[in-house]
Parts: sequence; structure tokens; C-alpha cells
Amino acid sequence: MQSVKWTLFFLLIMLTSCALKPPVQEMSDARSAIKIAHELPGDQSRADSYLNTAEKALDEAAEAIRAERYERARTKALEARRNAQEAARIKQGIHSEKTK
Repeated sequence: MQSVKWTLFFLLIMLTSCALKPPVQEMSDARSAIKIAHELPGDQSRADSYLNTAEKALDEAAEAIRAERYERARTKALEARRNAQEAARIKQGIHSEKTK
């Protein structure tokens, strides 16, 4: 019984530590996706709304990091990357199922 308690305690600590680290990689990925989407040639007018949404989500992620709300920051960074990738697909003329 004691070993089960220690195992549960250890798992709880491990899960908590994951939420305590800033989402550095996710932020970097989002910034890169936004930069690439901006630099691609193509239909800027259709991609603008996705790029604006991506940039807003990235700003919200940065604010969440400052507030040490790392899970929210991770979620917003991933949202930023998805929107930037959608903008890139639009600019390249590749439509995802979401835009059809």
C-alpha cells in the first residue's frame, strides 16, 4: 500500500512539473510559422485574418507566460501555429478541410 502511495505521489509531481515549464518550443514554433507565412507569396488578403489571429494568439501566449500560466500559454502558442500554418496553406493555394 505504501508503494502505491509513493507511486501516485511521484506521478503527481511529474505531471505538475510538466505544467510548470514555459512552452519555449511551442512559442518558437509559432513565431517561425508566422514568419514563414508572412514571407510566402500568394493571396495576402485571404491569409490576413489567419495571420492576425495567429499574432493575437502569440501575444496572448506571451502574456500568459509573464503571468506564469504555462498551460494557457502552450494552448495559445499552438493556436498561433495552427493559424499561421493555415495562412501559409492559403497563400500557397492549398486548402485544408477547415476552409472548404
